[in-house]
Amino acid sequence: MAGRRTGAGWQRLTFRISGLGTAAGGGWGLWEHQEAVRTWWENPDAVPLAAFQTGGISVASAAAAGGLAYGLLTRERRELMREWVTPLHQALAVPLGIAEQTDPRRYLHVPRNFSDVDAQIRVDLPVSLRFSRDLVADLITQKLALEGVTFSWHPAGRKPYVLVKKTRKPPKKAAFKDPKVLELVAKAPESAPLIGIGTGGKTVAVDLDAESPHILVNASTGGGKSVTLRCITCQMLHHGSQAFILDYKRISHPWARGIPGVTYCADIADIHDALVQLGWEGRRRTRVADELGIDADPDDIGRLLILLEEVNATLRQPARHWETVRQPGELRVSPAFTALTDVLFAGGMVRMHVFFDGDPTLSVPGLEGREQFSTVILGWVPTVTWRRFAPAAGPALKDRGRLNRGRVHVVQGGDTVRQTQVLNLTGPEALARATGVC
Repeated sequence: MAGRRTGAGWQRLTFRISGLGTAAGGGWGLWEHQEAVRTWWENPDAVPLAAFQTGGISVASAAAAGGLAYGLLTRERRELMREWVTPLHQALAVPLGIAEQTDPRRYLHVPRNFSDVDAQIRVDLPVSLRFSRDLVADLITQKLALEGVTFSWHPAGRKPYVLVKKTRKPPKKAAFKDPKVLELVAKAPESAPLIGIGTGGKTVAVDLDAESPHILVNASTGGGKSVTLRCITCQMLHHGSQAFILDYKRISHPWARGIPGVTYCADIADIHDALVQLGWEGRRRTRVADELGIDADPDDIGRLLILLEEVNATLRQPARHWETVRQPGELRVSPAFTALTDVLFAGGMVRMHVFFDGDPTLSVPGLEGREQFSTVILGWVPTVTWRRFAPAAGPALKDRGRLNRGRVHVVQGGDTVRQTQVLNLTGPEALARATGVC
């Protein structure tokens, strides 16, 4: 409501400025040419139109300046209507029994800062029509890309309405050494490592067995990708998982060097050969799973993590390496890419999990989209990247990661977005967790 009154006030102020500017310009032009006006009034044919040119230019300039000011002052409001309010109206019109041609501003009161904690959204409801509250609530949260909100329904009276308020945001810090955080990590199942703390203090985790065998992470430089992957990986190593860490940069995960069960590859030839080896390992595990049967204990197969850092840059190098070592008659596409694609498609069934830092469509030939990644973790990313990785989650959130260091958005199931403060482990803390010291 406050946002709407503020917008209306700016509009009125802009109209007044434009009107005063136009009147002033016109008045100044008439004053400068008062003799011409008087002569024209007595004999219109005696004064050429050019005599009023300066005054006309003044009026036009003032009107143009007012129009420009109005456009600038209302740009955010127009974007709000186009990106959020109009799509919400189109979704709510049928459930609420409202004519589609209705001006959304008549019943949808969405302030420009609606994603802030203290913001309040009001939706005026029809007086007599019965509708599903759950459906209306789902549509509001989905179309406005909200999470962690409460609904306060006021159905009585002549003007029923519902208020939507944001709940408490994630904490500004989620230090691993905090005793409460340590307790949460200790309680997390082996197959569902914690990512961090979400809205309202709720934990956010990823179930590698039931929900998402692979994880895609994407963020701008300094957006917390390595911290996020370190957080998840050290928890898995703590429970006995093995890991291949392919780190072309050599600086992302030095804490993991030398840990038993961890193969750390930094040279391009080693990364290429490791990927080929992982393809063989996937086929071996498939045979073992077939021999053990459907009732086999998953621990008999073991869990293997493949952590790919800065994939967009890293995977260009194996392709070039293959061009130099490929023998006549061998395929032009590196077997490393074939192996990685096989693991992405079938790895979940044999407990092989890919933690992918980058864009799979740009990095892996023949891999279409991000369908293999049911969990996508996004730090601050441009809107176009958000739309590519989380198309079903609605428009990009207004506060998608720059507000706080370590803040990410965890997209699960394609359309569920959870703002999360990632557990912050230092390198020594990650090493201690991975090796069972803490």
